Amino acid sequence: MGHDLSKYIDPALFNTDSADSKISQRISTIAPNYNSGDLDASSDTLTLIPKLLEQSEEKLRSNDYEACISLLQRASNLGSGLAAAKLGFIYLHGLQDSSTEPPSFKYIIKPDYEMSAEYYFLSLKIINLIVYTLWDMSLLLEVIVSVTDLYRYKFDRKDELWNNGLEILKLFNTTLNENQFVKFQTHENNQIRNAIRVHILFIFALTHELDRKFSDAMKIYHECEKIGQTTVSFSADKLVKKSHTNYRILQKELDKQTPNVLPICTECNFKPKNTAEVWGLLVCSKCQQAACCSRQCLQLHLTNDH
Repeated sequence: MGHDLSKYIDPALFNTDSADSKISQRISTIAPNYNSGDLDASSDTLTLIPKLLEQSEEKLRSNDYEACISLLQRASNLGSGLAAAKLGFIYLHGLQDSSTEPPSFKYIIKPDYEMSAEYYFLSLKIINLIVYTLWDMSLLLEVIVSVTDLYRYKFDRKDELWNNGLEILKLFNTTLNENQFVKFQTHENNQIRNAIRVHILFIFALTHELDRKFSDAMKIYHECEKIGQTTVSFSADKLVKKSHTNYRILQKELDKQTPNVLPICTECNFKPKNTAEVWGLLVCSKCQQAACCSRQCLQLHLTNDH
């Protein structure tokens, strides 16, 4: 950290004045009417949150990292989704000190992926408490992109934290799919919406793949492909291509696992109508050459043919 802030901190999160940043000037908070810009002078929360965010940036520039963290924690506790997102970013990448001569680049704060996930999930919870007409779509995309990286590289299926995170993502996916939500958005926001959905769906597909539910994973990867290139998010567009690749890898894996038997019940001649019914057939463990549609048929096969 220190002299070259962009090397350690994403300017999209910390520098709202950047000309290259597409992050909205609006700050997500559960405080009512904050995003509209109409600040109520009688409300301490409405006036305190922007002050805390401003002070945190000042502390960051002066290399007072502990104070920066403390201020962001206070702001996130008051309901600032942006402050929670900043904390998520800090714990994802860590903070290094480059203020000394020569720069030591020692970690002031080491990466803590569980802590990062907790703050990102907190940011999503705060955003979800706001009526969706006031959502900062660019901020939401930034959070989801980082959450995707956490699930891709640090995901622990046994940890309840990550499973709770999946439930939060399901809530967003449902809202983003609502017709009313789509109608409300501008063309650019709908492209951002598509990018967010690609990331969320990729996470769902990834978890199915880890659970070895390959058919379910393939369906979702295919859905990512159907959304297609978004033109507003390089990371989402890469995931669309990755979904295409993963789909075909899983298809080959399923082909290897597919029993080399005729997909028709050997006892009642039941013929599956779709892939799900094919995978519902029971293959005889003794001969490995007969498929049955039910345990009853399998028992008849075992009795009559073995």
